[in-house]
Amino acid sequence: MALEPRALTLMHRRQQLALRKSTVAQMEDLWPALDWADLDRSFPGFAAEALRVVSKNRRTSSGLAAGYLRAFRVASGLSGDVRIIVPQMPAEQFATSLRVTSLIAAKKAAANGVPVDVAMSNALTQSSGAMARLVLNAGRDTVTQTIRSDPKARGWERVLGGGGCDFCQMLAGRVYPRDNAGFDAHDHCGCTAEPAY
Repeated sequence: MALEPRALTLMHRRQQLALRKSTVAQMEDLWPALDWADLDRSFPGFAAEALRVVSKNRRTSSGLAAGYLRAFRVASGLSGDVRIIVPQMPAEQFATSLRVTSLIAAKKAAANGVPVDVAMSNALTQSSGAMARLVLNAGRDTVTQTIRSDPKARGWERVLGGGGCDFCQMLAGRVYPRDNAGFDAHDHCGCTAEPAY
């Protein structure tokens, strides 16, 4: 039995949230590679492993979004396929975000008198949230960029990832036109985009 469009969206959101949870867990597993005793020396190896995780999980996020888009179009009664647009890895954004939320965040907190274990724990939370945002942005951008090139689409709507923060709730529930600049997401954001036909 075929699913209705909104049921497909909710299933897709659950898949993306599971991927976010997995990304956070993988970042936690990598975190010991960032050695407080020698942050500058250990950061490049940590960053290389984080890039591997984020790149792999971005491919998964985009793949999930591509399958969702195709199923959503069919469930919406549209014939024909659409060319799926898969976004590139924003390499500079990744590098800057990882450096600021891990290496710099830990050093800055410690310099301000925060105990080392707390500084490192807080930096892990910041870093894993930033990397999860970059992963889920691949799926969001796959949806919004594909919608932009789909002449049958009116636009897209933000679907909250759980309750949603005030920022996300403010942006949810409206249809953004096809040519909208993009999906605004914050670190730890679980929202997804749903096509509007």
